[in-house]
Amino acid sequence: MGELLAEWPSAGLTLFARYGVGGREKLGFRPEQQLRQVLSRYLVFDVESVLQRLRDAEWEQRQFRLPPAQFAEALGGAALVDCRSPEEFRLATLPGARLLDARLATEIRGQKVHLFDQSGPMAGAAAVHLAAKLGCQPQVLDGGLLAWSDQIDPGFPVLGGRSSRILADWKQARFLCAPVPQPLEGNPALVPFECLRLWRSRDYLAVLRPSCDDWPGLAPLIRQWDLENHPWQPQARHDWSERVQAVLQEEIQPDLQSHKGVVTLKEMREGVAYVELGGGCQGCSSAAITVGQDIAAALWRRIPELEGVEDASSHEDPAAQPHH
Repeated sequence: MGELLAEWPSAGLTLFARYGVGGREKLGFRPEQQLRQVLSRYLVFDVESVLQRLRDAEWEQRQFRLPPAQFAEALGGAALVDCRSPEEFRLATLPGARLLDARLATEIRGQKVHLFDQSGPMAGAAAVHLAAKLGCQPQVLDGGLLAWSDQIDPGFPVLGGRSSRILADWKQARFLCAPVPQPLEGNPALVPFECLRLWRSRDYLAVLRPSCDDWPGLAPLIRQWDLENHPWQPQARHDWSERVQAVLQEEIQPDLQSHKGVVTLKEMREGVAYVELGGGCQGCSSAAITVGQDIAAALWRRIPELEGVEDASSHEDPAAQPHH
């Protein structure tokens, strides 16, 4: 499935829309799984027919995509439309963008529009609909905001990005900066923006805020701020194993019980928590979402300094009996 998504980015959304696989914003499979294996869970066995549908949907969307550089050059003179959820829109969006809803769809009937989402497929599906039903002339940001952050503006923080990125708890973002040999703690009272905490570790500046709205609005303030002359102090760090285990048992395990799942901390290494899913969560198609979103968000809320959260489960174990 990972290779299929790399070739046809729209495949995940098409599988949901056509066959109910996964959700609107959540994949219903793991990258290492095979399409036939995924479809069989939904009693769909004509794999060739499904492949043709996925191929057709992908080619339908491709006519509207523009690489990030061309999309940036084309901006202006047309509505800029965010095709994500209202929550994601408040979190981070491009300047001047409006959220796609029924009212906006009526306003842009027959017009040229620029569309984007997190990674591309939602905006691509919207482009197909707007062109066919409303006579619009859509252009889609290929790769979505993830590509925009990587290729156009590395300082633009985006959820799940590789450059500056917003973490799963939504209230912490990490911005690339000069590396430091040890973690440093800053003084929130001495910076030109509102935050609860800030610290430096490795090659990033971490900012923890009371609100998660408009992270991109903070990026220019950070770029203008004299980071190196701030009175940084060494940050004390300890082994977080006991705290991680407490969060897993108090906040995560109760939610997994309905799926007969269990979660444990396999190890802490260089500040990264490696968690292991068992029971009905081992081999589950939603394991990556459970770890990367739900578990990571809970851990970062309680232990903001964690360097990362990774899935260390053996999902391909023949003995696994996943709930989904």
